[in-house]
Amino acid sequence: MISTVIITDAPRNLQITPNQMTYDPGDRIQCSAEGNPAPSYHWTDLISGTVVQGAVLVISEDMVNKNYTFQCTASNQYGSKKSSLLNFTVAGIAIVVRISVYIIKILIQYN
Repeated sequence: MISTVIITDAPRNLQITPNQMTYDPGDRIQCSAEGNPAPSYHWTDLISGTVVQGAVLVISEDMVNKNYTFQCTASNQYGSKKSSLLNFTVAGIAIVVRISVYIIKILIQYN
């Protein structure tokens, strides 16, 4: 007779990638952890208290030129694990550069 052993455990080895000081709109920050069953995730903005469900935090346009402190939590029925604090700024200059390059390309096409 063959018996199957299923090992269950709380989330562990939590990682944030990429972990940077500055992000641009459109950047995606991934939270991941090991655990069985697979963990669910949420991000908490420790300044405003806003909670974002899911493993990926997407940096949006309305976050430009502001400072943030987020923390990711990975959870399953056996426990939870919180990331270290992620302090970052969302850069606004990258948008201006992208728009400027786009406008220059248009001007070149029409000249």
